Amino acid sequence: MTIGELALKTGVPASTIRYWERIQVLPRPARVSGQRRYPDDSIHRLAVLRLAQACGFRLEEMRHLLHGFLAGTRPPRRWQELAQKKQKEIDSQIAQLRAMRRVVDRVLRCECAELAECGRMAASVIEAAR
Repeated sequence: MTIGELALKTGVPASTIRYWERIQVLPRPARVSGQRRYPDDSIHRLAVLRLAQACGFRLEEMRHLLHGFLAGTRPPRRWQELAQKKQKEIDSQIAQLRAMRRVVDRVLRCECAELAECGRMAASVIEAAR
């Protein structure tokens, strides 16, 4: 199938498919008369990459999922290794967001007459959020 057909069937823009090939997330397909030709299983490979994106995996993690394991490493092992790391990353981001929320909540209660006055409370608010 052509890149246009693959893009249509998967919802992944042709430009993204080309980019993923260029940075070696996807293997380069065979060419027929200069046109990329994709095997039918390319649809499933792109579905895996879209799932990885939905999990928040970065491009290097997506590349690792497909190409960074020894031959024969089963999919559950691949997902588990990457997902465990991603969980820790997400937990850290959640903690940062909660701290940010506390600061924003405090700023919403601001009753300072001037911005300069806010500086006096800023240090205590920022320190308390840590």
